[in-house]
Amino acid sequence: MTTKKAAVIKPFALSDFFTLDALVKGKELPVPKPDGSASGFNLLVMGSDAPAARKALLEATRILRDGAKDDITAEEEAELSHRANLHYRSALAFGWDFPVPYSPEAITELLLNNPGLAVEVEKLASDRARFFA
Repeated sequence: MTTKKAAVIKPFALSDFFTLDALVKGKELPVPKPDGSASGFNLLVMGSDAPAARKALLEATRILRDGAKDDITAEEEAELSHRANLHYRSALAFGWDFPVPYSPEAITELLLNNPGLAVEVEKLASDRARFFA
């Protein structure tokens, strides 16, 4: 005769649905070498709903708003958009494990010179499910 174990019912806790801690803590994003092979290094990327990410998005919006003029050329508009995107993406990547010190200027330089990585930073930040997998 087999005995069944009673299912343990966990009491409801509102905190089971909180996400902010994981979004602020961040997630590692592997940084590939230019040829696509693994480098063994990672960026630390926060979720796009983290307070610092929301602040950076607001700042990027201000960059666009303050730079917008009636007589702006298409080239100037593209440069303005690029600067705002770079500002936002650089803020999302708030750490790394490279053998050189992290700084906001260094991450901006890396993402400026590796546009594909910059896109991957934003993709990870906006993929909420990956922060809880």
